[in-house]
Amino acid sequence: MKWTLFAKIFVAMLLVSLLPLLLLAFFLGTGISSTADQLASQLAAAINMQVGRSLEHQAREVAEDVGKFLRDCEADLLLAVALADSPESLTRFYEVRREEVWHRSGTPDDLREIKEKIPRYASLEVTDRQGRQTFAIRYGRRIPEGELRSIADPAATDFRSEEYFRRAARLKRGEIYVSHVTGFHVGKKEQLGDESDPERAVGGAEFRGVVRFATPRFDSRGRFAGIVALGLDHRHLMEFTQHILPGHVAPTVFPSYKSGNYAFMFDDEGWIITHPKYWDIRGLDRQGRLIPPYSIRSSKSDVEAGRIPYNLDHAGFIHPNYPVVAAQVRAGRSGFVDVTNVGGAKKVMAFAPIVYSTGDYRRYGIFGAVTIGFQTDQFQGPARVGVALVRNSLREQLHASILIIALAAVLVPVCALLISRGITRPLALLTIQAHDLALGESTRQVEVSGNDEVRALADSFNRMASELELRKRGLLNTLDQLQASKAQITAEKNFKASILESISSAILTFSPDGLLSSINGTGRSLFGDRWKEGDPARGIFSATPPLGDHLAQVLAGERPFGRESLEVVRDGETRHYDVGYFPIAEEAGGGITLTIRDETEREHLREEMMRLDRLASLGRLSAGIAHEVRNPLTGISLLLDDLHDRMAEQPENAGLIARALAEIDRVERLISSLLSYAAPPASRFRVGDLSAVVQDVLLLFRKACAHQGIELSCQEGLLPSFSFDPEKLRQLLINLLKNAQEALPDGGAIRIVTAREGDMAVISVWDSGCGIPAEDLPHLFEPFFSRKGAGTGLGLSIVQRIVEEHGGEIEVESAGGSGTTFTVRLPLTAAASDMGDE
Repeated sequence: MKWTLFAKIFVAMLLVSLLPLLLLAFFLGTGISSTADQLASQLAAAINMQVGRSLEHQAREVAEDVGKFLRDCEADLLLAVALADSPESLTRFYEVRREEVWHRSGTPDDLREIKEKIPRYASLEVTDRQGRQTFAIRYGRRIPEGELRSIADPAATDFRSEEYFRRAARLKRGEIYVSHVTGFHVGKKEQLGDESDPERAVGGAEFRGVVRFATPRFDSRGRFAGIVALGLDHRHLMEFTQHILPGHVAPTVFPSYKSGNYAFMFDDEGWIITHPKYWDIRGLDRQGRLIPPYSIRSSKSDVEAGRIPYNLDHAGFIHPNYPVVAAQVRAGRSGFVDVTNVGGAKKVMAFAPIVYSTGDYRRYGIFGAVTIGFQTDQFQGPARVGVALVRNSLREQLHASILIIALAAVLVPVCALLISRGITRPLALLTIQAHDLALGESTRQVEVSGNDEVRALADSFNRMASELELRKRGLLNTLDQLQASKAQITAEKNFKASILESISSAILTFSPDGLLSSINGTGRSLFGDRWKEGDPARGIFSATPPLGDHLAQVLAGERPFGRESLEVVRDGETRHYDVGYFPIAEEAGGGITLTIRDETEREHLREEMMRLDRLASLGRLSAGIAHEVRNPLTGISLLLDDLHDRMAEQPENAGLIARALAEIDRVERLISSLLSYAAPPASRFRVGDLSAVVQDVLLLFRKACAHQGIELSCQEGLLPSFSFDPEKLRQLLINLLKNAQEALPDGGAIRIVTAREGDMAVISVWDSGCGIPAEDLPHLFEPFFSRKGAGTGLGLSIVQRIVEEHGGEIEVESAGGSGTTFTVRLPLTAAASDMGDE
């Protein structure tokens, strides 16, 4: 889209006028929304803080009442000690100590509230020094003398595992033992029955537990005479929290657990000891064992049965603030936090420690804590109503502001249109004429009437057009010359590039700093395609350090320019390079040109030609010597044989002649080997089974190897039939097996393996001998090379020639003490037979 001057002025005026209005509308809308959100957040936080502090104050008051109540129980215990010798006084003491409890009766549909006074203590006991009861009252009933029992054994106590006698018996006069809440655990089904929640479970089982207060008593001579123990009825502890209804002044007979608005109490170990759900209260099983707390590892059956008493230290998986509250209380601090209970109710929970340090509670200085929870949604209702009113008011203000901005947005484009048209109309004609000039109508003059700035602009435009016409002609001539020069330079550049790419040598140029400036295709093939201009020489020649070192020395002036032959080990292989260093500009001021020609294959061919030439010369020499020696040797052998027959009656001379004949036979075999090596018979290829040849050779060696203590084995792979000379391969295997056998004078193992690798048949001969020294490996296939002290040294040379006649290859692997492996690879194609026919 082409932007005209009119459009630009019009859009600019619109932006200058409308953009502030749009920004004002945007910030007004977002500001009002943000203000409402901040107001809602701050109002909710303020209400949370106010409710939390109010609940915290209420929790502290209840905690103080509980602490005072516990200290009253201590005073009662000391009074009971004074009355221990008077059963009647103890009975009156027990009956007088009564407290009111408020509970429910009837059915869920016919609920009745009952307030009655019950004894403060579930039990009062006096024992002798052995722990046998001398006086006891339990739940208002005085125990007859015949039913009194010993409580020294924990199993004989009310809850099967209490140790208050043993603990109190160790105390000094006036010291008091106070137990944790003890009682049999009430399961979920026991409390609820057929009901769905605790609010409707009116007739269900209740938790009946005690807190034991015990102290020793002494006779007139200061000797231990037994203990006095009071069992505080747990129902009186429940009275402190059960009737609290957060958000209401009036108490309730039983709180609503589902609403989250209730209070509970936990002890200094984190166990809940008062709660609307009785199965959350710590308790024992019927054998007196403490039931484990509800945790993430609780079984599904325990959760369904409600065998899950609640311990805040283990409730982090429900909400992470529960363990935090327990830790804060043990530190003696009160406060409030946000939590979610097991039922999923989100609430603010205030807590306050119950300061108490008698007996085992001296550890943290608290009996436990009182917590009061208030569901968040209930006390934040007024805040939501207030925020809604504010939002409605702000929304009305926003609508009025938007209406005003909309009216301004309608007037602004009209004004901008009128002003823009008045400015751009006189310039339209000049624009058209300038467009025509741009299309090549350079001789046409622009005519504009008037004496204003536009006329001055038109005159300047006409002068500019004339000047442009002159310069245009000059530029066209220059352009034609430049294009011709460019074409010539491009052709020359392409010519040089094609020459560089066609050269078989790698050509690299480097700056004086040793950075790559160019590289031809051969160089990329040699050193990789990843190198680019600006890469350092050290990185390019990281696999061939001598090249990098010599280049650095030439750049530093430490090595002269010119050519050199360089031998480099690359990827474990020795490579031969012809390297040239040539300066770019005088004294390498423009850098260095490096030429590298890989002479490795040529060096190998040269070595191979030298080897073949030596072998050919040796073959001609051997053939000549063999023919010249064989004829007189035959005559000597016949004469010695005749002489041996005539000296049959002279054993000593006959033995010497026999030895001479044996040596002549040895020379004869050597001559035969020389002739076989110098003039081998022509190969006769035919399609056959290599496995059959292997089995034939194994048959020849099996008995000799067994006699020598050598284990001879064969592992045959699946090979197709292919063309080869059976006799020469038999000779090859015999030579390799014979060498392996001679390497095992004291026995060992020889293994032959045949397999297929792609288009090659593979034969491996391995022996467990002492191996071949590393310095001998390069000379193994040279004629007459031997370390055995016997033999001709031509066996492996003949093996190598047979392999070459078949178009294959042979390699040897050996290390001192680990045996030797000869591996022969023969082509499965017809190339070998063609070579043999030639």
